[in-house]
Amino acid sequence: MKRYLTILRAHIHFLIYVLGCDVFFAFLLWVTDSSAFGKVSLLIALFSVLTFLLVCALLAMREGRIERAFSDYLESPDDTHTRLLISHLPKNTKKRAEVLCGLLDEKEKQRADLLTQNEDYEEYVEAWAHEAKTPIALLSLLLDNNREVMDPETVYKLEYIRSRLSGSVDQMLQYARLKGGRKDYLFENLDIREILDEVVEEYRPLLLEKNFTVVNDVVSERIYADKRALLYMLGQFVSNSIKYSSGDSPRLSFRIEKPDKLVISDNGIGVKKSDLPYIFERGFTGNTGSARKKATGMGLYLASRIADDMNFKLNVASEAGKGFEIVVQYPIVES
Repeated sequence: MKRYLTILRAHIHFLIYVLGCDVFFAFLLWVTDSSAFGKVSLLIALFSVLTFLLVCALLAMREGRIERAFSDYLESPDDTHTRLLISHLPKNTKKRAEVLCGLLDEKEKQRADLLTQNEDYEEYVEAWAHEAKTPIALLSLLLDNNREVMDPETVYKLEYIRSRLSGSVDQMLQYARLKGGRKDYLFENLDIREILDEVVEEYRPLLLEKNFTVVNDVVSERIYADKRALLYMLGQFVSNSIKYSSGDSPRLSFRIEKPDKLVISDNGIGVKKSDLPYIFERGFTGNTGSARKKATGMGLYLASRIADDMNFKLNVASEAGKGFEIVVQYPIVES
């Protein structure tokens, strides 16, 4: 019904024109034969209105067929639906529709090719990352089994290398996952204290290198998240604290504020207030002095993307030379 009303409104000016012509011819009829004026003029007006309504109905039916053919084409833009759509179009638009459908078909093929390439790239990166983790795991096993018989300095250097390699591989893998179509998150209830202990253990060689004091005031708190993504996100915050530490007594602390906020703070070089709005942008390193040479600007960017995926909110506070604090606000899920 709406289609018919739309057609009527769209062509109402033609009806007005036809009725105007009827009035003119009725006037001529009245001048030539006034006795037949009443009956004939009424028949002319009635015929004009009925003809107009019939034409509108035919137009509405044709537009309905075009609309259905167009919807079918959008759902499945194959050759059959393309031909069906073009067959329902007026002759003066068929050529342009053929060109448009051809362009859309080409773009669809390009999109499919890009999706295939992206999936291949994602699979390659994941396979490479897992292959790269094998020697890292063997290195960890070697260190665990021979720690007592190896030179402490050698053990420390190997742990340092293992930690840096593992962090780089994880970063590349997370970036590939975020850019790909599959993120394969597995959400579960996790203990924040256990997660933090695991993160600190992973970065222990780097923390020892800088003589960090780690204070973990988190006793036991549950969080609903993907473990792998959460480990990586928190690891980036710890990595940044290590990278931008200052002084002889660097400090890193964890605490819970309210039931849904994890606060991570350090006493490092901090971030200028003018840089704070941009720290989660890809590639942004800010004015961090010598530490900037080692920065890629990807860690916090990836952490923020992961936080968005897990419905977390990140808030930061810092002043240059006075440390850095980040608050991770996570949703409370009723068990």
